[in-house]
Amino acid sequence: MALDEDLVQAARRAGAFADPGEQVEAVLAAEPGAGRRLYVCAFAGADAGEDARRWLILGEEAPVTSRALVREAVSLAALCEVVGEAVGDEPPRLASPAYLDEFGTPEIVAGAFSVVESLTQQVEAAYKGELR
Repeated sequence: MALDEDLVQAARRAGAFADPGEQVEAVLAAEPGAGRRLYVCAFAGADAGEDARRWLILGEEAPVTSRALVREAVSLAALCEVVGEAVGDEPPRLASPAYLDEFGTPEIVAGAFSVVESLTQQVEAAYKGELR
C-alpha cells in the first residue's frame, strides 16, 4: 500500500478517538524498527490553537500506552520532518532511521534536538490516554 493511502487509513482509525468537536489534524508515519509502523496523530478542535492540540500514537492494533515508545515515535517523526524540510523533500515521508541515514547531516540533526524535545514534551503533556 502506498504511504498516502496508509496515512488516510490511519487518519480514519484515529478519528474514532476524537472527542466531540475534535478532528484529526495531521498524521505522520514512523517506523522506529523494521516491521513496526506507528502513526503520530494530532487532534484539534474547531477553535483550538496549538496549545489545545491533543495527541495519540496508533500502533497497528491499538493506541500506544508506552511512554518510551511514544517518545521514540514522536522524536523520530519530528526529526525526519526537520530533515525533510531542510533538504527539500516533499511530504509525506516515512520517518525511519534509514531516512535519517540517507538525508540527515550532523548539522541538521544537531540543530533539531531542541525542537524535537519540545514537541515530545508537548505530546506527553497532551496525550489522549495514560502513559506507562
